[in-house]
Amino acid sequence: MTIGRYLQGYDANLPLNDAAVDPEVPFVRRRLASLAAGEGLDGGYYEAQELAEAFLDAAREANAGIVDDDSPACVRLRDLLSRDLDYQRELFDEVCELPLADAAAHLTWLTGLMRTRADMAVTADQAKRS
Repeated sequence: MTIGRYLQGYDANLPLNDAAVDPEVPFVRRRLASLAAGEGLDGGYYEAQELAEAFLDAAREANAGIVDDDSPACVRLRDLLSRDLDYQRELFDEVCELPLADAAAHLTWLTGLMRTRADMAVTADQAKRS
């Protein structure tokens, strides 16, 4: 059997589906993985990455003692949410009650998983053509 034939039935959502049901994965991450499974390879990754970076910036500001509602990180978060993208809003709603550093860590985890998902889908597609 060739690798291409083996990968013909590969499901790009496999990493997300596995994470969504893994009892060893924290509940918030299982929820994030579940939400992400319905998103496209590129859009799902980039929207998660944008939100993760915004939360990282907000956590950095909080660590620096910046609590201004018009700080760059707060403005960026408001701008992202004003675009009214359902997926980003769902991700935000999932982590918005957490400490900023925790929210950033969970979203960064999701971004890594989404990147792996997209990379594997491309690899599987290339192998199918070989």
